[in-house]
Amino acid sequence: PRQIQIQPHLSIEELEQGYRAASDGVERSHDQIIWLLAKGKRSSEVAQITGYSRSWIYELVWGYNRLGQMGACDKRHDNPGAKPLL
Repeated sequence: PRQIQIQPHLSIEELEQGYRAASDGVERSHDQIIWLLAKGKRSSEVAQITGYSRSWIYELVWGYNRLGQMGACDKRHDNPGAKPLL
């Protein structure tokens, strides 16, 4: 299998700093995934290290490669959810 390519929006050092400085757990995991892949780890290794599925890793990388750091962020915190039924 081919190795996943990460667009150089940030340097490996900047990715590591972002991973280590993240306060939100999901954000930290996403940053760790991008950082590990940028360092040359294979998706199967990253999946084993982080516990995320390879398909989710591909989705995360797709967003990061398109939009940079904003493509890999967790947008659930900004979603208020549906209006109450009552």
